Amino acid sequence: MTERRAILALAEELALPGPVLEPLARAVEKLPELPLRELAGPGTAEDAWEAVKASVPLWRQDDGMAHLAAALGGACHAREVYRENGVAEDVFFATMGCFARFLRETREITGKWAFDRGFWTWRQTGGRLFRLGTLEFEYLPEERALSVHIPSDAVLSRKELDRSYDWAERFFAGEGRAFCYQGQPAEFRCGSWLLAPALDKLLPEESGIRRFAGDYRLSEVREDDREFYRWLFKCEPPLPAEDLPEGTSLQRSAKAYLAAGGKIGSARGVLARK
Repeated sequence: MTERRAILALAEELALPGPVLEPLARAVEKLPELPLRELAGPGTAEDAWEAVKASVPLWRQDDGMAHLAAALGGACHAREVYRENGVAEDVFFATMGCFARFLRETREITGKWAFDRGFWTWRQTGGRLFRLGTLEFEYLPEERALSVHIPSDAVLSRKELDRSYDWAERFFAGEGRAFCYQGQPAEFRCGSWLLAPALDKLLPEESGIRRFAGDYRLSEVREDDREFYRWLFKCEPPLPAEDLPEGTSLQRSAKAYLAAGGKIGSARGVLARK
């Protein structure tokens, strides 16, 4: 019962959207025994999430409320781990801010309040991914690298980007060192539609996206990747070019580019700013 109350209290602290709180509370009451503490371990979180999935409804059956309840339970234990390792509360709240953000993003795309990102959030609860400033950094143990992620509300100014990279270097050499269980990360990597070379043709030179992408030395371009539809057009592919929205200047230029046979895709690269 104490754990259930903690989950709902954290949902309030994280300012989850109001319409989600009642169905979340119902899901919390129905949770079976789950490895929630293991969801907060860097080396155990991924397997623990697989066990959670096997024990609760599929997210499409209850709009992901059981998944959300379990993930928040893992976040409650993660908060304890953060404190034990001297990680500041502001880092905890920034990192776990993903829950409210993901709910809003899914609402914007589908029109429903649903949590469809349980497959991803074991990284946050497990101390594998931290938001440090405007960017997120995921520790890749097998590669001993940091994967850079760009939240939908990121501010891609030079000042904010530099602040995030500098913060990450200090964090993973300091209080975040305890989470690097396979050794210290040696480089920053990124795989994203924001690195797609095609965007150079569609955006002004001073754009934040081009500023971010310009920091990376590309190692691979995937022209046929369709990730960008979800984040740029707020829709799921495939969708004919003529049906794509035109609410922003980038949407308009990208729509015309796709209609003319162009490809956007995505790319991978290594940070080369220093």
